[in-house]
Amino acid sequence: MITTNPYKEILEQYHLQRDHNIHDRKMRKMALYEQYPEFQSIDHQMSQISSEIAKAILKSPQQAEVMLIELKQTLEALKAKKRALFKTYDIPKDYLDVHYNCNVCKDTGFLEDNTRCHCFNQKLINMAYKMSNVENMLSKQNFENFDLNVFSTEIRPKEPLTQRENMKRILLDAEKFVMDFPQSHHQFYYGTSGLGKTYLCNCIAKALLDKGHSVIYQTPSGIIDIIQKKHFTDKGNAFIQLAYEQLFDVDLLIIDDLGTETANTFTISEFYSIINTRILNDRPMIISTNIKLSELSSFYNDRIDSRIKGHFDLHKFYGPDIRWEV
Repeated sequence: MITTNPYKEILEQYHLQRDHNIHDRKMRKMALYEQYPEFQSIDHQMSQISSEIAKAILKSPQQAEVMLIELKQTLEALKAKKRALFKTYDIPKDYLDVHYNCNVCKDTGFLEDNTRCHCFNQKLINMAYKMSNVENMLSKQNFENFDLNVFSTEIRPKEPLTQRENMKRILLDAEKFVMDFPQSHHQFYYGTSGLGKTYLCNCIAKALLDKGHSVIYQTPSGIIDIIQKKHFTDKGNAFIQLAYEQLFDVDLLIIDDLGTETANTFTISEFYSIINTRILNDRPMIISTNIKLSELSSFYNDRIDSRIKGHFDLHKFYGPDIRWEV
């Protein structure tokens, strides 16, 4: 069930995240001081010097310029000593900085011009399409964990490559898709279940989310749910309207397991509109399906079949079911 005030909920999430960031920095600072007291001594000196010079300037304004020069020199010397300690103890330079989930908006959700940050839009997408578990899923299924060794090296009848060779080729294309984004070619993954199609979609989604791109990753049923709400059951809901518009505007649309939904004239027309509009606007898509390529037109219609075969890179997955678990 979609919350009645998603914006308020998301803003509260940002507020809690900022509090967490500050607390996390405080804990790291305390741990550093405990292990390396030299850092605490330097920070104390820097704070004390600043306070003493400020008082001295108030007492002797005519000496202010000289005192400020001395202050700058002393502080720079202490900062240099602190940098040297970071290097000596092999501690990251940003260890004492506040660490943000999003360095673009610093976990506020908004940019300097008061427009929504990409991370805010992604939170709206996650909420609308019930993608709350997406981060946990993508933390396991990503390019770093992709293992070609799980694929068979046996030669298969009527196939030019072994399963592993085929997956290596598809993996290279997936990595190129990420590298070229958003000037990437649309991708169409087809083949029976258990061959790594969803896993590879997850890899691409994770890589692009990490780069700050917005992604809708959804099954056809999840998309149909938004379409039906927009047209019939929740027509006046601005949040639903936004969710629907994102099907056309989001940086990357991934439709996983096309063909598992109950297709009818209305849903087929909507899917065609989404696919065709994104093709015309050069908005990348990835579609995966268990449907045979030869059966695509009979399951949907000739127009969708034509758009996919004419505008997508077609990748066939084959071989034994790998039952990939991580």
